Amino acid sequence: MKYYKRTWILCLMIVAALMGLHFLPRVEVFGIELRRVDLLSDLFPDTPDVSEKEMAEAMKQQRPHPAHRKANDCPKGMVCIDDYSMDERRNMDVFYRRLAELNTRKRPVRIAYFGDSFIEGDIFTADLRDLLQSRFGGAGVGFVDMTSQTAGFRQSVRAYSQNVESHSVLDSIHRNQLLGINCRYFFPQRGQVSLTLKGTAYGKNTQQAQKSQLFLKTNVPLQVTAEVNGGQPQTFRLSGENKMQCLTATGDIRQVKWSFYADSLSRNHITLYGATMDNNSGVAVDNFSLRGSGGGVLLSIPDENLRQFFACRSYDLIVLHYGLNVVGPKSGKKVADNYGHTLDRMIRKFQALQPETPILLVSVSDRNTRNKDGEITTIGGIRYLVNEQQEAAARNGVAFWNLFEAMGGTASIKRMAEQKPALANKDYTHLNFRGGKVLAEKLYEALVNAVKNYTKQQQYED
Repeated sequence: MKYYKRTWILCLMIVAALMGLHFLPRVEVFGIELRRVDLLSDLFPDTPDVSEKEMAEAMKQQRPHPAHRKANDCPKGMVCIDDYSMDERRNMDVFYRRLAELNTRKRPVRIAYFGDSFIEGDIFTADLRDLLQSRFGGAGVGFVDMTSQTAGFRQSVRAYSQNVESHSVLDSIHRNQLLGINCRYFFPQRGQVSLTLKGTAYGKNTQQAQKSQLFLKTNVPLQVTAEVNGGQPQTFRLSGENKMQCLTATGDIRQVKWSFYADSLSRNHITLYGATMDNNSGVAVDNFSLRGSGGGVLLSIPDENLRQFFACRSYDLIVLHYGLNVVGPKSGKKVADNYGHTLDRMIRKFQALQPETPILLVSVSDRNTRNKDGEITTIGGIRYLVNEQQEAAARNGVAFWNLFEAMGGTASIKRMAEQKPALANKDYTHLNFRGGKVLAEKLYEALVNAVKNYTKQQQYED
């Protein structure tokens, strides 16, 4: 019994010591302010790590704009899309009209969705794609890299590659002149080179598609085959020419295997990018995610490479969704303002290359960290960045959707991570697939609401 008493006395002494630390003032060691000890932090609500005045300044209401979509057409509780375009060629009505008139179109309505690790593995975009395809038609997962580290993680497609060497814009050594729209390029290694795409049961529209395309460049003659569902190969004979080529295989595609034989010289003459699975109509959404990117790397892609890709695969909407890698816990307004200049260049690059394609800028999502008091809350830089992203949309005449607001604002990623089952990871930055579906539904609802408003307006004008 004596030992039990000693154990309890020791525990009480430790608790008393920790409780005493709670009342100590903040301490600095080598200029670094240490986090405050607070055993009772979970019993009290989190508070922002900025003053109320600072938060109000960062999240101030944006000024109205003549082309701003009508506020009365936005249902209560919905975060709607703001359209700042004054150019009738590329405002969001162009995209809404194409969705509304899908039955009369001879090709799919395509969306290029650029982002960082928030959409990696097709999180968020897989469910957005499935919702749009279920309503407007279409099937398949869109574009898939020739090889990917997240191939086993992605649930919307099963992708297997063989004898493929990967390079990206984030490599310490890469060649900008070879970068594709996915900020990557791939070399064949010696032997049988292949990429196999197989449909999955994720969602309602990923099990099969009507066509698949392979994107590559070759300076030498090359014979490529596409085996659909393990059947008779479709053969493509290419002459060597230094431009983007897109090969198209058709059928009731549940699985497609693109392959060719490469010799020891091929890596110097053949550049690979990826393949697609799509329908001939409906909606297609291509996920172009790049972990660790703030989006500025898009400026490294040669304009000519993008022109050649767009000639094969044009888009009806370009989405730019970045920000998690731009600001940190210590970031403020200056960092956000500097990033605004990068955003301007990114937007103008696509406006120049696709002058009649609307652009939708999606704000950064919530990102949380522990403040000096040990509380988990939104980092201050997020508020400034959301503000600057909306300003950039207004400056450049593009559309804006406030994801930060749609997911619940301050500390929303924390609430998502602590739900049961969880909707986000405990890094308080990234979603899981459940959370991706929840937020994809919010953007989907905003798009559908906008299409309905556009249709009503057209009927009124007629």
